[in-house]
Amino acid sequence: MTVQLQEYQQNANHVLDAAIERALFGTAPLTIIKSPPGAGKTFLVECASAVAVTESAMRVIVVTPGVSQLYDVVDRLLEYRLPRLELAHAMHRTLPNLLVDRITASSGWVPGLNVGPGVLVTNVHLLAANLDKLYPGMFDLMIVDEAYQLAAKDFMPVADLAARVMMVGDPGQLDPVISIDTSNLEVNAHKIHWPAPAYVLDRFPDTPVFGLPVTRRLLPDTSDLIQASFYPDLPFQSVVDPNDRRLRFAASGMESAVDQALDAIARGASLVAVTVPGVAPAHEEADPDVAAVMAHLADRLLVRQAEWVGQRHLTEADIGCIDPHVIAGGAISDRLRQRGLSDIRVETVERWQGLQLPISIVRHPLSRAGRPTAFDLEAGRWCVSLSRHQIGCIIVGRESIANVIREYVHGCDTVAAGARDATWSGFRAHRTIWNTLADQGRIFAL
Repeated sequence: MTVQLQEYQQNANHVLDAAIERALFGTAPLTIIKSPPGAGKTFLVECASAVAVTESAMRVIVVTPGVSQLYDVVDRLLEYRLPRLELAHAMHRTLPNLLVDRITASSGWVPGLNVGPGVLVTNVHLLAANLDKLYPGMFDLMIVDEAYQLAAKDFMPVADLAARVMMVGDPGQLDPVISIDTSNLEVNAHKIHWPAPAYVLDRFPDTPVFGLPVTRRLLPDTSDLIQASFYPDLPFQSVVDPNDRRLRFAASGMESAVDQALDAIARGASLVAVTVPGVAPAHEEADPDVAAVMAHLADRLLVRQAEWVGQRHLTEADIGCIDPHVIAGGAISDRLRQRGLSDIRVETVERWQGLQLPISIVRHPLSRAGRPTAFDLEAGRWCVSLSRHQIGCIIVGRESIANVIREYVHGCDTVAAGARDATWSGFRAHRTIWNTLADQGRIFAL
Protein backbone atom coordinates (compact mmCIF):
# COMPACT_ATOMS: atom_id res chain seq x y z
CA MET A 1 0.00 0.00 0.00
CA THR A 2 1.34 3.42 -0.97
CA VAL A 3 1.85 6.25 1.50
CA GLN A 4 -1.14 8.10 0.03
CA LEU A 5 -3.42 5.07 0.42
CA GLN A 6 -2.23 4.70 4.00
CA GLU A 7 -3.17 8.32 4.66
CA TYR A 8 -6.64 7.75 3.17
CA GLN A 9 -7.02 4.65 5.34
CA GLN A 10 -5.95 6.44 8.52
CA ASN A 11 -8.32 9.32 7.82
CA ALA A 12 -11.16 6.86 7.29
CA ASN A 13 -10.41 5.20 10.62
CA HIS A 14 -10.47 8.59 12.36
CA VAL A 15 -13.87 9.38 10.81
CA LEU A 16 -15.24 6.02 11.89
CA ASP A 17 -14.02 6.53 15.46
CA ALA A 18 -15.43 10.07 15.58
CA ALA A 19 -18.80 8.92 14.23
CA ILE A 20 -19.13 6.20 16.85
CA GLU A 21 -18.04 8.58 19.62
CA ARG A 22 -20.63 11.17 18.56
CA ALA A 23 -23.43 8.65 18.16
CA LEU A 24 -22.85 6.97 21.51
CA PHE A 25 -21.76 9.83 23.71
CA GLY A 26 -22.60 13.12 21.95
CA THR A 27 -25.38 15.52 22.86
CA ALA A 28 -27.51 14.92 19.73
CA PRO A 29 -30.06 12.10 20.02
CA LEU A 30 -29.59 11.01 16.40
CA THR A 31 -26.50 10.69 14.19
CA ILE A 32 -26.38 9.84 10.48
CA ILE A 33 -23.42 8.13 8.83
CA LYS A 34 -23.35 8.14 5.04
CA SER A 35 -21.34 5.45 3.33
CA PRO A 36 -20.25 4.86 -0.27
CA PRO A 37 -20.24 1.31 -1.69
CA GLY A 38 -17.76 -0.97 0.00
CA ALA A 39 -16.80 1.44 2.78
CA GLY A 40 -17.39 -1.03 5.60
CA LYS A 41 -20.89 -0.16 6.81
CA THR A 42 -21.40 -3.47 8.55
CA PHE A 43 -18.00 -3.22 10.22
CA LEU A 44 -19.06 0.15 11.60
CA VAL A 45 -22.25 -1.41 12.95
CA GLU A 46 -20.18 -4.16 14.57
CA CYS A 47 -17.77 -1.70 16.17
CA ALA A 48 -20.51 0.59 17.46
CA SER A 49 -22.38 -2.37 18.95
CA ALA A 50 -19.27 -3.74 20.65
CA VAL A 51 -18.21 -0.37 22.06
CA ALA A 52 -21.70 0.42 23.34
CA VAL A 53 -22.01 -2.91 25.14
CA THR A 54 -18.49 -3.46 26.47
CA GLU A 55 -17.62 0.12 27.44
CA SER A 56 -20.99 1.52 28.48
CA ALA A 57 -23.08 -1.56 29.29
CA MET A 58 -25.77 -0.38 26.87
CA ARG A 59 -28.83 -2.27 25.70
CA VAL A 60 -28.44 -2.08 21.92
CA ILE A 61 -30.93 -2.91 19.21
CA VAL A 62 -29.78 -3.25 15.61
CA VAL A 63 -32.69 -2.71 13.22
CA THR A 64 -32.60 -3.75 9.57
CA PRO A 65 -35.11 -3.04 6.77
CA GLY A 66 -35.21 -6.67 5.65
CA VAL A 67 -34.53 -10.16 6.94
CA SER A 68 -31.45 -10.97 4.85
CA GLN A 69 -29.59 -8.00 6.34
CA LEU A 70 -30.64 -9.17 9.80
CA TYR A 71 -28.98 -12.56 9.37
CA ASP A 72 -25.83 -11.00 7.92
CA VAL A 73 -25.42 -8.69 10.92
CA VAL A 74 -25.90 -11.56 13.37
CA ASP A 75 -23.35 -13.67 11.50
CA ARG A 76 -20.80 -10.89 11.90
CA LEU A 77 -21.61 -10.10 15.55
CA LEU A 78 -21.17 -13.74 16.54
CA GLU A 79 -17.43 -13.16 16.13
CA TYR A 80 -17.50 -10.82 19.13
CA ARG A 81 -17.61 -11.83 22.79
CA LEU A 82 -20.77 -9.99 23.70
CA PRO A 83 -22.49 -10.65 27.03
CA ARG A 84 -25.76 -11.09 25.16
CA LEU A 85 -26.59 -11.48 21.46
CA GLU A 86 -30.21 -12.12 20.50
CA LEU A 87 -31.99 -12.55 17.20
CA ALA A 88 -35.71 -12.00 16.79
CA HIS A 89 -37.53 -12.72 13.54
CA ALA A 90 -41.06 -13.50 12.43
CA MET A 91 -42.71 -16.69 13.63
CA HIS A 92 -42.80 -18.24 10.16
CA ARG A 93 -39.06 -17.74 9.58
CA THR A 94 -36.36 -20.39 9.91
CA LEU A 95 -32.68 -19.69 10.43
CA PRO A 96 -30.46 -19.80 7.34
CA ASN A 97 -27.82 -22.53 7.26
CA LEU A 98 -24.99 -20.17 8.20
CA LEU A 99 -26.63 -19.53 11.60
CA VAL A 100 -27.95 -22.99 12.46
CA ASP A 101 -26.46 -24.27 15.76
CA ARG A 102 -24.76 -20.91 16.33
CA ILE A 103 -27.63 -18.92 17.82
CA THR A 104 -31.16 -19.56 19.06
CA ALA A 105 -33.65 -17.27 17.40
CA SER A 106 -36.78 -15.87 19.00
CA SER A 107 -39.91 -16.33 16.92
CA GLY A 108 -41.65 -13.02 17.30
CA TRP A 109 -41.26 -10.86 20.40
CA VAL A 110 -41.02 -13.00 23.53
CA PRO A 111 -40.62 -12.12 27.24
CA GLY A 112 -37.03 -12.10 28.43
CA LEU A 113 -35.52 -10.30 25.46
CA ASN A 114 -33.35 -7.24 26.09
CA VAL A 115 -32.37 -8.02 29.69
CA GLY A 116 -29.07 -6.45 30.68
CA PRO A 117 -26.21 -5.19 28.47
CA GLY A 118 -26.11 -6.76 25.03
CA VAL A 119 -27.37 -6.62 21.46
CA LEU A 120 -30.72 -7.59 19.98
CA VAL A 121 -30.92 -7.78 16.19
CA THR A 122 -34.27 -7.69 14.43
CA ASN A 123 -36.03 -6.10 11.50
CA VAL A 124 -38.25 -3.06 11.62
CA HIS A 125 -41.47 -4.85 10.68
CA LEU A 126 -41.28 -7.21 13.65
CA LEU A 127 -40.90 -4.23 15.97
CA ALA A 128 -43.85 -2.47 14.37
CA ALA A 129 -46.01 -5.57 14.76
CA ASN A 130 -45.22 -5.76 18.48
CA LEU A 131 -45.44 -2.13 19.55
CA ASP A 132 -48.05 -3.04 22.15
CA LYS A 133 -45.35 -5.03 23.98
CA LEU A 134 -42.67 -2.33 23.74
CA TYR A 135 -42.20 1.05 25.37
CA PRO A 136 -40.22 4.26 24.71
CA GLY A 137 -36.60 4.23 25.86
CA MET A 138 -36.40 0.49 26.46
CA PHE A 139 -33.11 0.46 24.54
CA ASP A 140 -30.13 2.73 25.13
CA LEU A 141 -29.02 2.74 21.48
CA MET A 142 -30.75 1.90 18.21
CA ILE A 143 -28.51 1.25 15.20
CA VAL A 144 -30.38 1.35 11.90
CA ASP A 145 -28.41 -0.66 9.35
CA GLU A 146 -28.93 0.02 5.62
CA ALA A 147 -30.92 3.05 6.74
CA TYR A 148 -31.40 4.44 3.22
CA GLN A 149 -33.42 1.32 2.37
CA LEU A 150 -35.82 2.08 5.21
CA ALA A 151 -38.72 4.45 4.50
CA ALA A 152 -39.41 7.19 7.02
CA LYS A 153 -42.97 5.89 7.43
CA ASP A 154 -41.54 2.60 8.73
CA PHE A 155 -38.94 4.21 10.99
CA MET A 156 -41.12 6.73 12.78
CA PRO A 157 -43.32 4.23 14.69
CA VAL A 158 -40.22 2.69 16.31
CA ALA A 159 -38.04 5.80 16.59
CA ASP A 160 -38.67 6.40 20.30
CA LEU A 161 -37.74 2.89 21.44
CA ALA A 162 -34.17 4.07 22.10
CA ALA A 163 -32.72 7.19 23.67
CA ARG A 164 -30.08 7.37 20.93
CA VAL A 165 -30.25 6.46 17.25
CA MET A 166 -27.40 5.88 14.83
CA MET A 167 -28.34 5.54 11.16
CA VAL A 168 -25.85 3.90 8.79
CA GLY A 169 -26.48 3.62 5.08
CA ASP A 170 -25.55 4.25 1.46
CA PRO A 171 -27.39 7.28 0.01
CA GLY A 172 -26.62 6.19 -3.56
CA GLN A 173 -28.49 2.90 -3.44
CA LEU A 174 -32.09 2.13 -4.30
CA ASP A 175 -34.76 4.05 -2.44
CA PRO A 176 -37.26 2.08 -0.34
CA VAL A 177 -39.98 0.33 -2.32
CA ILE A 178 -43.27 2.25 -1.99
CA SER A 179 -46.32 0.60 -3.54
CA ILE A 180 -48.39 3.77 -4.05
CA ASP A 181 -48.05 6.90 -6.17
CA THR A 182 -45.88 9.32 -4.18
CA SER A 183 -46.12 12.33 -6.52
CA ASN A 184 -48.15 14.43 -4.12
CA LEU A 185 -46.03 13.44 -1.14
CA GLU A 186 -42.98 14.97 -2.82
CA VAL A 187 -44.24 18.49 -2.07
CA ASN A 188 -45.61 17.65 1.36
CA ALA A 189 -43.86 18.95 4.47
CA HIS A 190 -43.53 15.38 5.71
CA LYS A 191 -42.01 13.24 2.94
CA ILE A 192 -42.69 9.98 4.70
CA HIS A 193 -41.84 7.94 1.60
CA TRP A 194 -38.25 9.18 1.59
CA PRO A 195 -35.44 7.12 3.10
CA ALA A 196 -35.40 7.67 6.86
CA PRO A 197 -32.07 9.61 6.92
CA ALA A 198 -33.19 11.90 4.10
CA TYR A 199 -36.44 12.60 5.93
CA VAL A 200 -34.63 13.39 9.17
CA LEU A 201 -32.24 15.79 7.43
CA ASP A 202 -35.12 17.48 5.63
CA ARG A 203 -36.93 18.08 8.92
CA PHE A 204 -33.88 18.57 11.14
CA PRO A 205 -31.01 19.87 9.00
CA ASP A 206 -28.69 20.33 12.00
CA THR A 207 -28.57 16.59 12.66
CA PRO A 208 -24.90 15.45 12.91
CA VAL A 209 -23.75 13.78 9.70
CA PHE A 210 -20.55 11.86 9.03
CA GLY A 211 -19.41 10.69 5.61
CA LEU A 212 -17.15 7.66 5.33
CA PRO A 213 -14.40 8.92 2.99
CA VAL A 214 -13.20 5.70 1.35
CA THR A 215 -14.28 2.61 -0.53
CA ARG A 216 -12.45 -0.63 0.18
CA ARG A 217 -14.14 -2.47 -2.69
CA LEU A 218 -13.87 -0.38 -5.83
CA LEU A 219 -10.67 0.27 -7.74
CA PRO A 220 -9.73 3.95 -8.21
CA ASP A 221 -11.03 4.34 -11.78
CA THR A 222 -14.46 2.96 -10.90
CA SER A 223 -14.51 4.80 -7.57
CA ASP A 224 -13.84 8.17 -9.20
CA LEU A 225 -16.58 7.68 -11.79
CA ILE A 226 -19.14 6.38 -9.30
CA GLN A 227 -18.45 9.23 -6.89
CA ALA A 228 -18.78 11.90 -9.58
CA SER A 229 -21.98 10.36 -10.99
CA PHE A 230 -23.93 9.37 -7.89
CA TYR A 231 -22.43 11.01 -4.80
CA PRO A 232 -22.04 14.77 -5.39
CA ASP A 233 -22.41 15.42 -1.65
CA LEU A 234 -20.22 12.55 -0.42
CA PRO A 235 -16.56 12.79 -1.46
CA PHE A 236 -14.63 9.54 -1.16
CA GLN A 237 -11.48 7.86 -2.45
CA SER A 238 -10.52 4.28 -3.16
CA VAL A 239 -8.01 2.73 -0.75
CA VAL A 240 -7.62 -0.31 -2.98
CA ASP A 241 -4.11 -0.92 -4.27
CA PRO A 242 -4.46 -1.86 -7.97
CA ASN A 243 -1.58 -4.32 -7.52
CA ASP A 244 -3.82 -6.34 -5.21
CA ARG A 245 -6.67 -6.60 -7.73
CA ARG A 246 -4.94 -7.70 -10.91
CA LEU A 247 -6.54 -10.11 -13.36
CA ARG A 248 -4.39 -12.45 -15.43
CA PHE A 249 -5.28 -14.95 -18.15
CA ALA A 250 -3.47 -18.21 -18.83
CA ALA A 251 -4.74 -18.24 -22.42
CA SER A 252 -4.55 -15.30 -24.80
CA GLY A 253 -7.65 -13.85 -26.40
CA MET A 254 -8.54 -14.70 -29.98
CA GLU A 255 -11.90 -12.97 -30.38
CA SER A 256 -12.45 -9.29 -31.08
CA ALA A 257 -14.48 -7.11 -28.71
CA VAL A 258 -15.19 -9.80 -26.11
CA ASP A 259 -11.54 -10.65 -25.50
CA GLN A 260 -10.53 -7.03 -25.97
CA ALA A 261 -12.83 -6.06 -23.11
CA LEU A 262 -11.41 -8.80 -20.91
CA ASP A 263 -7.86 -7.81 -21.80
CA ALA A 264 -8.67 -4.21 -20.88
CA ILE A 265 -9.63 -5.40 -17.39
CA ALA A 266 -6.36 -7.33 -17.18
CA ARG A 267 -4.54 -4.08 -18.04
CA GLY A 268 -6.25 -2.30 -15.14
CA ALA A 269 -9.53 -0.90 -16.47
CA SER A 270 -12.12 -2.00 -13.92
CA LEU A 271 -15.16 -0.71 -15.84
CA VAL A 272 -15.66 -1.51 -19.54
CA ALA A 273 -18.54 -2.05 -21.98
CA VAL A 274 -19.34 -4.35 -24.89
CA THR A 275 -21.97 -3.30 -27.43
CA VAL A 276 -24.09 -5.55 -29.63
CA PRO A 277 -25.06 -4.37 -33.16
CA GLY A 278 -28.57 -3.14 -33.85
CA VAL A 279 -31.40 -2.23 -31.52
CA ALA A 280 -33.24 -4.24 -28.91
CA PRO A 281 -36.24 -6.22 -30.22
CA ALA A 282 -39.51 -4.33 -29.93
CA HIS A 283 -42.27 -5.65 -27.66
CA GLU A 284 -39.91 -8.14 -26.03
CA GLU A 285 -38.90 -8.11 -22.36
CA ALA A 286 -35.71 -10.07 -23.04
CA ASP A 287 -33.00 -9.46 -25.62
CA PRO A 288 -31.63 -12.89 -26.65
CA ASP A 289 -28.57 -11.43 -28.39
CA VAL A 290 -27.49 -9.42 -25.36
CA ALA A 291 -28.15 -12.41 -23.11
CA ALA A 292 -25.98 -14.56 -25.36
CA VAL A 293 -23.10 -12.08 -25.22
CA MET A 294 -23.28 -11.89 -21.43
CA ALA A 295 -23.11 -15.67 -21.18
CA HIS A 296 -20.26 -15.73 -23.70
CA LEU A 297 -18.27 -13.23 -21.64
CA ALA A 298 -18.65 -15.40 -18.55
CA ASP A 299 -17.60 -18.45 -20.54
CA ARG A 300 -14.51 -16.70 -21.95
CA LEU A 301 -13.39 -15.72 -18.45
CA LEU A 302 -13.36 -19.38 -17.48
CA VAL A 303 -12.03 -20.77 -20.78
CA ARG A 304 -9.11 -18.35 -20.63
CA GLN A 305 -8.51 -19.41 -17.00
CA ALA A 306 -8.84 -16.00 -15.41
CA GLU A 307 -6.80 -15.63 -12.24
CA TRP A 308 -7.02 -13.10 -9.43
CA VAL A 309 -3.27 -12.64 -9.13
CA GLY A 310 -2.01 -13.73 -5.74
CA GLN A 311 -5.42 -15.10 -4.73
CA ARG A 312 -6.98 -17.84 -6.87
CA HIS A 313 -8.24 -18.91 -10.26
CA LEU A 314 -11.75 -17.62 -10.80
CA THR A 315 -14.66 -20.03 -10.75
CA GLU A 316 -18.33 -19.67 -11.58
CA ALA A 317 -18.94 -18.46 -8.02
CA ASP A 318 -16.69 -15.44 -8.70
CA ILE A 319 -18.83 -14.19 -11.60
CA GLY A 320 -22.27 -12.61 -11.33
CA CYS A 321 -24.77 -11.28 -13.85
CA ILE A 322 -26.99 -8.31 -13.04
CA ASP A 323 -30.17 -7.47 -14.93
CA PRO A 324 -32.82 -4.96 -13.83
CA HIS A 325 -35.66 -7.22 -15.04
CA VAL A 326 -36.57 -10.73 -13.95
CA ILE A 327 -37.57 -12.01 -17.40
CA ALA A 328 -34.46 -10.62 -19.07
CA GLY A 329 -32.39 -12.18 -16.30
CA GLY A 330 -34.09 -15.48 -17.01
CA ALA A 331 -32.87 -15.30 -20.61
CA ILE A 332 -29.32 -14.85 -19.33
CA SER A 333 -29.70 -17.84 -17.01
CA ASP A 334 -30.93 -19.96 -19.92
CA ARG A 335 -27.89 -19.04 -22.01
CA LEU A 336 -25.56 -19.83 -19.13
CA ARG A 337 -27.19 -23.23 -18.60
CA GLN A 338 -26.73 -24.01 -22.29
CA ARG A 339 -23.01 -23.48 -21.73
CA GLY A 340 -22.99 -25.61 -18.60
CA LEU A 341 -22.52 -22.59 -16.32
CA SER A 342 -25.48 -23.04 -14.01
CA ASP A 343 -23.55 -21.95 -10.89
CA ILE A 344 -23.13 -18.36 -12.09
CA ARG A 345 -25.56 -16.22 -10.13
CA VAL A 346 -28.06 -14.10 -12.07
CA GLU A 347 -30.17 -11.68 -10.05
CA THR A 348 -31.99 -8.37 -10.24
CA VAL A 349 -30.34 -5.26 -8.87
CA GLU A 350 -32.35 -5.41 -5.65
CA ARG A 351 -30.92 -8.84 -4.84
CA TRP A 352 -27.35 -7.65 -5.42
CA GLN A 353 -27.51 -4.80 -2.91
CA GLY A 354 -24.92 -5.29 -0.18
CA LEU A 355 -23.05 -8.01 -2.08
CA GLN A 356 -19.70 -8.05 -3.85
CA LEU A 357 -17.75 -10.43 -6.07
CA PRO A 358 -14.67 -10.26 -8.33
CA ILE A 359 -16.41 -9.92 -11.72
CA SER A 360 -19.85 -8.57 -12.58
CA ILE A 361 -21.52 -8.61 -16.00
CA VAL A 362 -24.31 -6.04 -16.21
CA ARG A 363 -27.02 -5.47 -18.78
CA HIS A 364 -27.36 -1.76 -19.55
CA PRO A 365 -30.91 -0.60 -18.69
CA LEU A 366 -30.99 1.75 -21.70
CA SER A 367 -30.42 -1.18 -24.04
CA ARG A 368 -34.09 -1.25 -24.94
CA ALA A 369 -36.58 -0.36 -27.62
CA GLY A 370 -38.41 2.93 -27.30
CA ARG A 371 -38.12 5.79 -24.88
CA PRO A 372 -36.48 4.97 -21.53
CA THR A 373 -38.75 4.96 -18.51
CA ALA A 374 -38.15 6.35 -15.04
CA PHE A 375 -37.37 2.78 -13.95
CA ASP A 376 -34.64 2.52 -16.59
CA LEU A 377 -33.13 5.85 -15.59
CA GLU A 378 -33.24 5.41 -11.81
CA ALA A 379 -29.86 6.45 -10.42
CA GLY A 380 -29.87 4.11 -7.44
CA ARG A 381 -30.45 1.04 -9.59
CA TRP A 382 -27.56 1.95 -11.90
CA CYS A 383 -25.30 2.80 -8.96
CA VAL A 384 -25.82 -0.60 -7.36
CA SER A 385 -25.23 -2.36 -10.68
CA LEU A 386 -21.87 -0.68 -11.22
CA SER A 387 -20.50 -1.03 -7.70
CA ARG A 388 -20.58 -4.76 -6.90
CA HIS A 389 -17.22 -5.71 -8.45
CA GLN A 390 -13.82 -6.02 -6.84
CA ILE A 391 -11.83 -6.43 -10.07
CA GLY A 392 -13.95 -5.72 -13.13
CA CYS A 393 -17.43 -4.83 -14.34
CA ILE A 394 -18.50 -5.43 -17.94
CA ILE A 395 -21.55 -3.53 -19.19
CA VAL A 396 -23.36 -5.18 -22.10
CA GLY A 397 -25.98 -3.54 -24.30
CA ARG A 398 -27.02 -2.56 -27.78
CA GLU A 399 -24.99 -0.03 -29.76
CA SER A 400 -28.13 2.12 -29.77
CA ILE A 401 -27.40 3.17 -26.16
CA ALA A 402 -25.41 6.17 -27.39
CA ASN A 403 -28.37 7.35 -29.49
CA VAL A 404 -30.82 6.83 -26.63
CA ILE A 405 -28.70 9.07 -24.42
CA ARG A 406 -28.06 11.65 -27.12
CA GLU A 407 -31.71 11.94 -28.18
CA TYR A 408 -33.32 11.81 -24.76
CA VAL A 409 -35.66 14.73 -24.04
CA HIS A 410 -36.65 15.12 -20.42
CA GLY A 411 -40.18 16.23 -19.67
CA CYS A 412 -40.37 19.13 -17.25
CA ASP A 413 -43.73 17.90 -15.95
CA THR A 414 -42.50 14.56 -14.68
CA VAL A 415 -42.64 15.64 -11.02
CA ALA A 416 -44.61 18.13 -8.97
CA ALA A 417 -43.30 21.69 -8.83
CA GLY A 418 -40.59 22.02 -6.21
CA ALA A 419 -39.98 18.28 -5.89
CA ARG A 420 -36.69 16.51 -6.51
CA ASP A 421 -36.42 14.92 -9.95
CA ALA A 422 -34.76 11.54 -9.49
CA THR A 423 -35.27 10.63 -13.15
CA TRP A 424 -33.26 13.62 -14.35
CA SER A 425 -30.51 12.83 -11.86
CA GLY A 426 -30.42 9.28 -13.16
CA PHE A 427 -30.20 10.41 -16.76
CA ARG A 428 -27.28 12.70 -15.97
CA ALA A 429 -25.47 9.80 -14.30
CA HIS A 430 -26.08 7.57 -17.34
CA ARG A 431 -24.79 10.27 -19.67
CA THR A 432 -21.67 10.93 -17.60
CA ILE A 433 -20.72 7.28 -17.34
CA TRP A 434 -21.32 6.35 -20.97
CA ASN A 435 -19.54 9.42 -22.32
CA THR A 436 -16.59 8.82 -20.00
CA LEU A 437 -16.25 5.21 -21.15
CA ALA A 438 -16.40 6.36 -24.77
CA ASP A 439 -13.79 9.07 -24.24
CA GLN A 440 -11.45 6.58 -22.54
CA GLY A 441 -11.82 3.97 -25.29
CA ARG A 442 -13.45 1.45 -22.98
CA ILE A 443 -16.44 0.60 -25.19
CA PHE A 444 -15.79 -2.42 -27.43
CA ALA A 445 -18.16 -2.99 -30.35
CA LEU A 446 -18.97 -6.46 -31.70
